[in-house]
Amino acid sequence: MSVIFGAIMPHPPIIVPTIGKNRLKEADKTKRGLEKISQQIKGLEFDTIVVITPHGRVGQASIPVYTSHVFEGNFADFGYPKPSVLYKGDPALGLAVVKNTHLASALPETILDHGVMVPLHYPTAAGINKPILPIAVAFVPLEKLFQFGKTLAETARSLDRKIVVIASADMSHRLTPDAPNGFSPRGKEFDDKLVSLVEKYDVNGIMNFDPSLAEEAGQDALWSIAVLLGALDGRPVKPELLSYEGPFGVGYMVAALKPE
Repeated sequence: MSVIFGAIMPHPPIIVPTIGKNRLKEADKTKRGLEKISQQIKGLEFDTIVVITPHGRVGQASIPVYTSHVFEGNFADFGYPKPSVLYKGDPALGLAVVKNTHLASALPETILDHGVMVPLHYPTAAGINKPILPIAVAFVPLEKLFQFGKTLAETARSLDRKIVVIASADMSHRLTPDAPNGFSPRGKEFDDKLVSLVEKYDVNGIMNFDPSLAEEAGQDALWSIAVLLGALDGRPVKPELLSYEGPFGVGYMVAALKPE
């Protein structure tokens, strides 16, 4: 056994209570979904949390695997430099993954981006204290990200690691006229289709997602989800949609993918 739990979690800093403050109630479904999935993770026995981020040191040709012993992160870019949070790394797993595939490269980065920090906030608040392995996506075909995910799972298995894999993913950024990327009627079409595919655990549907619709939607979800699907490849998986909503013009989905 290697991957014991998969999760799709959004990464807007506004859902962190100290940042969102009163506006957090506008994303209450997301907050409750993140609290619920964090409790599910808390009830598991595992070694490492792997977080796939579409931000940070995104690669152009190879997938960056963060191999440091310790990581630090805060929300200074969003006006909150304190507190900084420290996480222990899992360099043994990271270096082994890099060794096992030509698709990845080792990255000696220690600073975490919000694509890692936000999804980790709720599990950390729930009392989960495990080593982490951050991995940034690369702008390569989804099939290569899927293959990398398979290597991640195989490597964890070879090291007898039990891992939780989080796909850090925001959906369309074009849901409303005041959305960050402007409005597109196809933004909601993208979100509805991806939510439906995740609910059905339709791997082929996600991996062959209409690229023109994904581009029009202004999403940053498919890359990290492709890695997660690769990590779960070959396993029967029970999907559970915990929440979806689109406050602030951006789609947020919280979903659990549980290998059986």
